[in-house]
Amino acid sequence: MKKLAKFLIPMLALVLVAALCAIPMTAADNVIFVKDGGTGDGSAADKALKPTTGNYDPTTSNTARQKDHALYQAIVKLMEAGGGTIVVCGPIVLDVTTGQSNNETTRDFMFDQSMYKPDVTITYTSVYGGVDYRQTADAKIVLGPTAHIVFGTASVLENITVAAGAENRAICTGGNNLTLGQGVTFLPYDASLANDAKAYPAICGGERYRKITANPVITVDIGEGIVGHIYGAQYGIGSGWDMLEGSSTKIVIKSGTVIGDVAGGSRHNNTMLFGNSEILIEGGVFKGTINAIGNGGFGDVNSTAIVKISGGNFADCMGVYDSAVGMNGNLPKYALLDLSGADKATADAVKAISAGFSETVEPSGDAPAATTAAPATTAAPATTAAPATTAAPATTAAPATTAAPATTAAPATTAAPATTAAGTTAPATSVTALTVLAVMALASLAVAGVIVSKKVRG
Repeated sequence: MKKLAKFLIPMLALVLVAALCAIPMTAADNVIFVKDGGTGDGSAADKALKPTTGNYDPTTSNTARQKDHALYQAIVKLMEAGGGTIVVCGPIVLDVTTGQSNNETTRDFMFDQSMYKPDVTITYTSVYGGVDYRQTADAKIVLGPTAHIVFGTASVLENITVAAGAENRAICTGGNNLTLGQGVTFLPYDASLANDAKAYPAICGGERYRKITANPVITVDIGEGIVGHIYGAQYGIGSGWDMLEGSSTKIVIKSGTVIGDVAGGSRHNNTMLFGNSEILIEGGVFKGTINAIGNGGFGDVNSTAIVKISGGNFADCMGVYDSAVGMNGNLPKYALLDLSGADKATADAVKAISAGFSETVEPSGDAPAATTAAPATTAAPATTAAPATTAAPATTAAPATTAAPATTAAPATTAAPATTAAGTTAPATSVTALTVLAVMALASLAVAGVIVSKKVRG
């Protein structure tokens, strides 16, 4: 028995060590530090990620230059790892050298749609480990004169600065969810234009130009921060680049000062939304217009649009409407202004500047009984119609932007792997199994120890 115990104890110890080493890291453990000029493996601010190079073909007309950028490669790593955090620990400037396009005036920092992972969340911040890199290293992301960014996963921005380098820059969710949290600061490209919404990056729930079917949710909760325009759907470049059938958009605003327009649809007046739209306002200060559907309108005739307001400051708001002024496309079949959750003062302020809605639901006790229902908002099943609106062949110039096959590969971006240890993430169930194995090994060691102890005493 003593000989058996001498054999079992080392073996069980090895099993225990192996089990503990095999327990995978979670998304919370996946942290990559990024800034321009990084020279390290991304594991710390003084080791900010150095990108690999040679990951795109410079001879193509739609060159994917972003593949050689550290931020792109960090995002791809965290896509593969199941999520994590990118710490912007210094300035990152996106410009003509860091994006994809077939012209010199617009460059998209984007990912091939085949890479999208809407169930993966990546957090972007400049405050980590008790250090605010905005204060210590002027950390920020700058969207230069040609740059737009399109995310490929669900994204959370918090305690981070994003500056525009020119007017009409765009932050697009790619149809994924986007949360703008506390500590987010947007800067205009010119300080003298602090009250001009075009001077700030526009927030869009879809793509800048590519067609997509998605159901994005944009949540804005930036405290006292300022944001420009917010659009639930595409940034848009014209007809034929729509948010396609089956899509719906939702914007949730909890705090922040919105100096631009809020709209459930697209920014461009020829880019339509095939689906429904919803805007929920719980707080914030509003200085532009609030439109149930944006400039592009709906692509079919049976869509519904809801604006639900329960709080906020509308003293300087320029109007709450069923659709944007000068909208193309179709009006909503049914547009609801729901004020049932607002106090009387807020409801009165909104009603005084509202127009065009099919129905207005007032706060409880203030409304006629007939206005408390709105069953039609659950309908609009015919949103799959009007397929002809996806054509408009005249807008298919800029076709090279629809291809970008090179972005489906990006194999070299899996290099610079110091942080890819986190990429070995296994399903959560494996953690449980390995934990059980470790406990069993510990129990076996204890039993073996008892056996040896008894043998020695005997």
